[in-house]
Amino acid sequence: RLKAADPEAVPMAFWDFDGTIIKGDLGLGHREGNRGYAGLVDELIRAGLNPLFKGEGATDRWQATYRTMAEFGPWLTQAFDAQMFAGVPALEMDAFCERTIREKGYADWYFSSSVAIWKGLAAAGVENYVVSASIEAMMRNVAPTLGIPADRIRATRVMLEGGRWTTKLVYPIPYGDGKVDAVREIVRARPCGIAVAAFGNSYPTDGAFLRYVATQ
Repeated sequence: RLKAADPEAVPMAFWDFDGTIIKGDLGLGHREGNRGYAGLVDELIRAGLNPLFKGEGATDRWQATYRTMAEFGPWLTQAFDAQMFAGVPALEMDAFCERTIREKGYADWYFSSSVAIWKGLAAAGVENYVVSASIEAMMRNVAPTLGIPADRIRATRVMLEGGRWTTKLVYPIPYGDGKVDAVREIVRARPCGIAVAAFGNSYPTDGAFLRYVATQ
């Protein structure tokens, strides 16, 4: 119907990732009884790629810090997760995330229903995009598992200086109302782009952008 009304129109669908495409949280991990996966942030810390949390008990200290910050508001944790890698070479972060996502089989934890809807939309000519508050280095490297280019993913990112991460955030942060801003930017940058669908699993994090897309 959309193409009939405007042959140049580009229908676009927007997805949250954690809890919507993947069971659990890519950064924090997931457990189902004796099964599950370690969060990618844990993997990065264990690999010694976090300047703030190193040595024995590093992941426990990070998780305790995360829980304390979350009590004051999730907007603190979303920013901190990216900022705490300041000083790490961007290429090293990307290489580690790409290798770990591929070797650890995170895609095995994708909801089959979400994958089916995703593929159905793509087959119908709808462009799928991911808008997530997770760290961009992680999210950019899940793009191959979803069959999309990395530039169709928006996530929390920081500026680079000398090829290394800094604490300087790049706005909007795709969380809450920030997801609306991210969706607007993506649609406006695409000639004849029209948001036609959105998917999320959490009202505080996804409600705003779901409502925005529903009113287009």
